[in-house]
Amino acid sequence: MVLDVRDQPKARNRTVALAAGASLLLVLFVAGLAFANSIGAAKVAGNAASLHWANATLGTSSLARAAMVQSITFADLEDEGLVNDEDLRFAADQVNAAYIELRDLEAHGGASQSVAFLTHFLAPLETSMESLEAGDVEAAQATLLGDGETAYMSLVESLQAEQEAVQGAIAANTAAAAKVNGYVVFILTLAVPAVAVAIYWFVARRQVKEYQLKTDLELDAERSVSRAKDSFIAGLSHELRTPLTSIYGFAEILTDGGADDSAQAEEIAQIIANEAAEMTRMVDDLLTASRLESTGIQIEKVSTRLEDIVESAITPFERAGLSIERQPTNAIVETDGARLRHVLVNLLSNAARYGGTQIGVEVSPSEGTVDIEVWDNGPGVPEEQIEKLFDRFVHQGAQPLLTGSVGLGLAIASRLTGMLGGKLSYQRFAGKTYFIVNVPAMSEVAQLEDSGQSDSVADVIKAMTV
Repeated sequence: MVLDVRDQPKARNRTVALAAGASLLLVLFVAGLAFANSIGAAKVAGNAASLHWANATLGTSSLARAAMVQSITFADLEDEGLVNDEDLRFAADQVNAAYIELRDLEAHGGASQSVAFLTHFLAPLETSMESLEAGDVEAAQATLLGDGETAYMSLVESLQAEQEAVQGAIAANTAAAAKVNGYVVFILTLAVPAVAVAIYWFVARRQVKEYQLKTDLELDAERSVSRAKDSFIAGLSHELRTPLTSIYGFAEILTDGGADDSAQAEEIAQIIANEAAEMTRMVDDLLTASRLESTGIQIEKVSTRLEDIVESAITPFERAGLSIERQPTNAIVETDGARLRHVLVNLLSNAARYGGTQIGVEVSPSEGTVDIEVWDNGPGVPEEQIEKLFDRFVHQGAQPLLTGSVGLGLAIASRLTGMLGGKLSYQRFAGKTYFIVNVPAMSEVAQLEDSGQSDSVADVIKAMTV
């Protein structure tokens, strides 16, 4: 057989065309796989957004329900003179803020199946708010505990089911993305020249692993946030239910005429006021934490007599029957009095709940600063937990760590102290537990009214470290 040399260029051209076509098909196929992978990543991102919406709706609806119960309770207590107008306005502002946020979540719920349940919950909530604003407390309470409670439970069930479904979809999309990456590896290994394979193994494979690792970390973070919020909401419900149970129980005793005499009625009313004050403190912590993470908190520093702030923080605890030692002081500080009082109330609440039988507050001016020491003679904090003392949502087993407010009290006290230009620290000294709030003083700080030398733990520690 004799070959015609004129046919050789044609054969080469056909080979080149086939190679080019095969390469183009390979490129298109790989591009298609990459596009499919990007779609999977987009689905993961969309599912993550849906999970975030469900978490936010669950937390805000729980807050709205609790705040509405607080408003109704305060309205009941107003007739007995146990709650002033400022407390009522504060409670109403909390309900309005939560209601507005729920309306915003409703508008941005998209195709979520829980939007209808959210709308169903907002209707009785709005009706209850209108009844309370009109002064009909009984109608507001009946609506909230009737249609409102039923709608709330349906909303919670729907949101929890949606969370489980979205987490399952995230897992499925992640598995699909891993399968697509496997196809890419298979094709590139078989069809691409050795140089391209080397580039893939040394560059592209590393990028895929980094992407997978990043995706896994983001998913783990979302799941951790979801679990933390579920635990947080459960803890919040428990913490709020405890004072509410006491308030409702003793209020029914007064309503049914169960008090034997005026002294017993006064004692019951005082218990109701104390539980309402504790619930208000917990809600204050919750709202403060939310503002710190979202819009922030404005600090307005003015010249303030420190003794006024200390007395305003101590007074509610003394009315509840707690004995608190303190020293008179004429120290002047440049601070935000409301925020500093919030810090001291949280520390005093910790001492009352978890400290010893003796509680005190000492003030010790220093060079350019003032130390406010809240102490008790309790056992203190275990050594292994001191490093996490001021972290958010820190729990010891199933209980919050020395906060009394679902793991927020000490963290908020530390953050607010830092915003005031100071520092919150913990010390164990001479059989006592000290939480020391160090804040800047005025340029001319007045000394303690007693002329003797200060025995504060801050001064002793400073003297020992000099």
